[in-house]
Amino acid sequence: MYKNYPKFLPQILLFLFFLILGEGLRYLSEILPEKPFASQRIEKTVNSIRQKMSDQLDQIPIESYTTHEELWRGLDSLQKKDFDYLIFQGHELVAWNNHILPVEGINPQYFRNPLVRLDNGWYLTSYRQYGSILAVGFTLFKQEYPYENQFLRNGFSTKFDLAPTVLISREQSATQVGIHDTNGEFLFSLIPNGVEKDQSAIMQMSRISFLISILFLWLLVYRIQFRFSSTGATNRVFFLASGLFALVYYLIIWQKNTIIPDNSALFSPRYFAMSEFLPSLGHFLLYSILIFSVSFWFFKFFRLPDNIGYGKRRHLKTYVALGLFLAISALFIIYINQLFYLLAKHSAGSLIITKVIDFDLVAFTKMLIVALLLLSFLMVLERIVVIFLLYLTRWQIFTGFFITFFLLCLIFRGIGIGASDWAFLLFFACSSLLIFSKRRPHLTHSYSTFLWFAGLFAIYAGVVLMDLSIRKEESGRELLIENLAFQLMRDEDPVAEMYLSEIEKQISSDATLSRILDQPEPDPEAIRNHLVKFYFYGFWNRYDMQIIPCWPQGDLYIEETGEIYNCYQYFFHMLDQYAYTIPGSNHFHYLDNLNGRVSYFGVFRFFPNDPDREISLFIELHSKAYFEGLGYPELLISEREYGRLKLFRDYSYAKYLNGRLVRRSGDYLFKNELSWLPLTAGTKVFMKESDHSHLLYQHSGQMAVMLSRQDFSIWDVFMAFSIFFIFFFLTGALIILIMQWRYAGFSFRISIQKRIQVAFVMLLLLMLVIVAIGTVYYTVQQFERKHLELLESKIQSILMELEYKVGLEGPETTNPGEYLNYQLQMISNVFHADINLYGVDGKLTGTSRPELFHNGLAGRQMNPNAYFNLAYTDAVRYLAEERIGNLSYISFYVPVITADNRLAGFVNLPYFVGNNELRDEISSVIVTVINFYLVFSFLVVGFAVFLARQITRPLLLLQERISSLKLDHLNEKIDYKGEDEIGSLVKEYNRMVDELAISAEKLAKSERDLAWREMAKQIAHEIKNPLTPMKLSIQYLQRAWNDQVEDFDSYMKKVTQTLIEQINNLSSIASEFSKFAQMPSAKTEIVNLIEKIENSRTLFANSTKTPIEFINMAGDPVYVKADGEQLLGVFNNLIKNAIQSIPSVKTGKIEITVTNEGHGVRVAIKDNGKGIPEEITDKLFVPSFTTKTGGMGLGLAIARRIIENAGGHIWFETEINKGSIFYVQLPYKEESSLSGFSSEV
Repeated sequence: MYKNYPKFLPQILLFLFFLILGEGLRYLSEILPEKPFASQRIEKTVNSIRQKMSDQLDQIPIESYTTHEELWRGLDSLQKKDFDYLIFQGHELVAWNNHILPVEGINPQYFRNPLVRLDNGWYLTSYRQYGSILAVGFTLFKQEYPYENQFLRNGFSTKFDLAPTVLISREQSATQVGIHDTNGEFLFSLIPNGVEKDQSAIMQMSRISFLISILFLWLLVYRIQFRFSSTGATNRVFFLASGLFALVYYLIIWQKNTIIPDNSALFSPRYFAMSEFLPSLGHFLLYSILIFSVSFWFFKFFRLPDNIGYGKRRHLKTYVALGLFLAISALFIIYINQLFYLLAKHSAGSLIITKVIDFDLVAFTKMLIVALLLLSFLMVLERIVVIFLLYLTRWQIFTGFFITFFLLCLIFRGIGIGASDWAFLLFFACSSLLIFSKRRPHLTHSYSTFLWFAGLFAIYAGVVLMDLSIRKEESGRELLIENLAFQLMRDEDPVAEMYLSEIEKQISSDATLSRILDQPEPDPEAIRNHLVKFYFYGFWNRYDMQIIPCWPQGDLYIEETGEIYNCYQYFFHMLDQYAYTIPGSNHFHYLDNLNGRVSYFGVFRFFPNDPDREISLFIELHSKAYFEGLGYPELLISEREYGRLKLFRDYSYAKYLNGRLVRRSGDYLFKNELSWLPLTAGTKVFMKESDHSHLLYQHSGQMAVMLSRQDFSIWDVFMAFSIFFIFFFLTGALIILIMQWRYAGFSFRISIQKRIQVAFVMLLLLMLVIVAIGTVYYTVQQFERKHLELLESKIQSILMELEYKVGLEGPETTNPGEYLNYQLQMISNVFHADINLYGVDGKLTGTSRPELFHNGLAGRQMNPNAYFNLAYTDAVRYLAEERIGNLSYISFYVPVITADNRLAGFVNLPYFVGNNELRDEISSVIVTVINFYLVFSFLVVGFAVFLARQITRPLLLLQERISSLKLDHLNEKIDYKGEDEIGSLVKEYNRMVDELAISAEKLAKSERDLAWREMAKQIAHEIKNPLTPMKLSIQYLQRAWNDQVEDFDSYMKKVTQTLIEQINNLSSIASEFSKFAQMPSAKTEIVNLIEKIENSRTLFANSTKTPIEFINMAGDPVYVKADGEQLLGVFNNLIKNAIQSIPSVKTGKIEITVTNEGHGVRVAIKDNGKGIPEEITDKLFVPSFTTKTGGMGLGLAIARRIIENAGGHIWFETEINKGSIFYVQLPYKEESSLSGFSSEV
C-alpha cells in the first residue's frame, strides 16, 4: 500500500508551490513602496496630443476660405478626426464639428489657455490665430458634470489612465504635480488624491496562485480518497480528508481573504450581506462549492461499515443505521432550505427571473448557488439509498423514508405549506424517485430520471424562491410605505426645489417684471402671464399657481370666510406658522399646511427702500392631485434622486386625506374615495384586488397611504419554471460530464437514439433561433420605422404650431428666448416630445429643455452634420444618433422654411422620452419573443426525446433480442407490423431465429452424442483401472484355494478388503456420474452478485479461522442474470477449494475482489495456498470421475458449466507454493442500479 504514496507527491508539491507563491506575492504587494505618480507619462501624453492638434490645425487652410460654406466643407472633412474644433470670428462662433462643447457666453480668448474648464469637464486645447479668426482644437481631459447618474460619470479620458479622484489645478505649487509643455512652460497641476501602490498586477497573480493551490488540494483529496476507496479505511479517510480540505479552504478564503478580488461586485455587500462569514454573494457561492465538494466525496467514497450489514443482529443494526442516515439527510435538506431563506432575506433584488434579459452575472450566481445546494442534497440522498439497497428491499427502504417524512411533518407541523413543507415534499419525492427508478449498468440513472430530477428541482426552486421573494417584497414594502408616508407627509419635491432656487435669482433681477409692478395699478393678469411665460412653464404644469401682488397697506379678502386682513400681516403670519425656507433659496418656502399636496410659497419685495413704491409679490404653488405630463428623462436626474425614484419603479401609490384621494402616482388607477373601514394610526393591512397586491397604511388620523404592486402572473410562474428547468438541466449535465470524464467506460460515442434526439433538437433549435432572430430584427425594424414616421408627423405638426403661436419671424418681445421656451414647453407637452429651435446660424434660440443647456450637458450649437447637410446641401431632413455621456438617443432635424421659401431656422426633436419608449417597446417585444421561444424550445426538446424513442423503440427491441440469442434457449420472435426498413430487419431476425432453432437442435444432438461418447471413454477408462487389480486378486485367491495355502483365511481377508475398496471406488464413480447427468436445469433470475458473494463469505468466515477479505470496487448492488442457488454453489466451491489448498502449517489468507470490466463484472478469489501442479492445470475443468484429486474434478466442471450457462467464463492463475487466483466474469444485467448519473445525459 505504501508504495503507492509517491503517486500523491506531484499534487502535494504543486499545492505547496502555489500556496507559497501566492503568500509570497501577497506579502510583496504589502511591502511595496507607494507608486510614484506617473507625471512623466502624463506629461508626454499631454504634449503629444496637443502637438497632434496643432498639426491638424495647420492643415486647415482657414485663410483660403472666403465663405462660411467653404469653411464648413473644410470642417466636414475633419469629422472623423480624434479632436474637436471650433472656429471663432471675433467673439462669434461661426463653425464647429462638435455640438456637445458648452462654450456659449465664454470669451474665445479664454481658449488660448492650454487647459480650459467647461461646464461638463476639462479640455486640453491648441489654437491658431488668423487675423480675427481663431481656430481652437479641443480634446477631453477629464469629464466633470454638475451631478452623476447612470449616464453621466466623472473621470479622466482613457488616454491618460488616471483615477477619477485626481484633482486638477491651474495653480503651480510644490505640493502638486506640475505638467509642462515641451519648452518647460507650466501648463497645469495635478493633485493626487489617495495612495496608489503598484500592486494590482501582483495581487492578481497572488489570487490566481491561491486559486490554483485550492484546485490542486481538491484533486489531492480526491485521489487520496480514491486510493483508499477499496479498503476498510475509506470512511476514516473521507472524514479526515474532507475535514482537512474544509479547514484549508476556510483559512485561505475566509481567514486570509486571499482570492477575493478588489472592487468586485459579487464580493461586495451590494447584492448580499448577512454576517462576517457570509459578507457577500461571492462568499455564499464559495461556501456552496465547499458543501458540494464534501457531498460529492460522500457520494463517491462513503461505505457502510462491514460490521453493520452482517453478523449477529444484523437486521437490527441495519435498521438503526438506516434511521440514522435518514435523520442526517432530513437535517441536510432542512439546512439547505434555510440557506435558501437566508439567500432571499439578505440579498438585493428578486430571486425569480421572469425575463431572459434580466439574466445577468448576479442572477446567474444566485441560480448556481441554488443548483449546487440541490445537487449536494441529491448526491447525499443517492448514496444513502445505494448503500441500503444492498441489505434491504426497495419497499423496506421506502417505508423508512416515509416514516421519516411523516415524523418531519409532525415535528415541524408540516403540510400547511409553510416554511419547511416544500423541503419535506422535495425530500419525499427525490427519495421515492431514487428508490424505484430503473437503473443501468455501471450503476447509472436513465435519461428520463435525470429529466424528472431537473423538473423536481425547478418546481421546488420556483415555488420556494417565489414564496420567499413575495415575503421579502411584502416585508420591504412595509418599510417602504413608512418612508413614502414620511415623504408625502412632508410633501417635498426635490426637482421643484432645484428649479425654484434658480428661478428666484431671475425673478429678483427681472427688469420687465419690475416695470409691470411699478405701475400705479399693477395688472395681476399681466404679472401672471409674464411669470408663466418666462418662469413657470413646462415642469410647472403639474402645479396650481396663485400670484398675489400686494403693498404694505393693502388688504386681502378671504373668500371662504368673508374676512379682510392686511396682506402683509396675513402672509407673514402664515410663513411664521407653517413655512420654512427650502435649501439654497432665500425667497421660496415650503408650506407644511397638511393639505395633502406639495406646497411652496414665495415672497419677493420690490422697491423696499421706497415706501411709496414698495410692493411685494406673493407666489403660492400647490401640486395637482395627479399630473400626467411629459416624462422626465433620466439624464437630468442625479444618481441619488434616481435611486430614490427607483425604489418606487414597480409600484403605484396613492395618498388619501380624510378618505379622499389627493395624490397618486404610477399606472394603477386608484379610487377617488377610500372605502375601507377606518383604521387606527400606524396600522398596515395587505389586501388583494384584481391582479394587484395593495398595502394600506393609516399614517395618522387623517392621512392614509396605499402602495400597490402587480402580482406574479401565470405566465411569470411558467417562465420562472422554464428558466430554472433549463438552467438546472444544463448545470447538472455539465457537472455529470466532468464527473464521468475520467471514467473507464466513458466515451463520446452515442447511440442512434441519442443521435436522432440531438439531431432533432439541434435542427429545431436552429430553426427556432433563426426564426427568433428574424422576428426580433423585423419587429425592431418595424418599431423604428414606426417611430421615424411618428417623428416626421410630429415635427410637421410642431412646425404648424410654431407658425401659429410664434410666427416664423419670431415673437415681438424683449426676451424672445424665454418666450420661445414657454411656447416650446406648451407644444412639447401636447406632442410628448422635446423640441429645440435653432436659428439660421445653427445657434440655439429656444428649447423645451432649458435645463439640459443650463447644466452644461450640451452646447447651444447645432449638430454639425445636421447643420452642414441642411444648410449647405439639398437635404430636407437629417436623422442623427447623438450621445450625451453614456446616453444614446435619436435626434431628428428639419429646416424651417418661410412662406417666401426662405430658410428661417431649424427644428430639432431630441428623442429623449421617445427613445425610452422605443427602448421599452423593443425590450418588451424581445422579452416576449425570447420567452415564447424559450418555452417552445423546452417543448421541442421533450417532443424530440419522445419522437426519437418512438422511432428507435423497434431497433432497441431488435438489439435486445439479438443480444439475448442463445443456442440452448427458446428465442422469441418479434411482432412488428410495419412495412419499412425496420420491418425488413425484423423479418430477417425472425427467419434467423427459426434457422437458429433448427441448427441448435442439430448441434445439441451432435454435442450430446459427442459428449456421451467422451463420457463413455472416460467411464470405461475409470472402470477399467480398478477391474484389473480386482481380476488379479481373484486369480491369486483362486490359486491359493487350489494350492491349499496355509493361513488362507488371512489371505482371504486381505483380498476381500482390497476388492471392497475397489468396489467402493467404482460406486463413487457411479455416484459422481449420476450427479453430473442429473444436474437440474438452471432457473434464470436477476441476482445481486454482491449479495451472493457476501453470503458465501459469511458462511465460511463463521466456520474457519482463515480470514476472508472482501473488496468491492464495482459498487453495490451489481446485478447479473443467472441461477442464484447454482451461483452460490460456485462461490462455495471456489472458497472451499481455496481453504483446502492452504497447508495447516501456514497462516492462510483469502481475498475476494469485485471489479468492473467493460460491460461485465469480474470476481477474483485469491488464496496463499500451495498452488496447482502444472501437470493438472490443463485438466482442471475437465470432468474427472476420480477421488484422487480430493473431489475437485467434477466440482470445477460443474462450476464451469454454471458460469458458462450464465453467459460468463471462469479461469485461474496459479503459482506453486504462493497460491492461486480463480476468476469469474459475468455480464451485467440491464437493470436498475445506482452509484452515479450517466454521462449520456
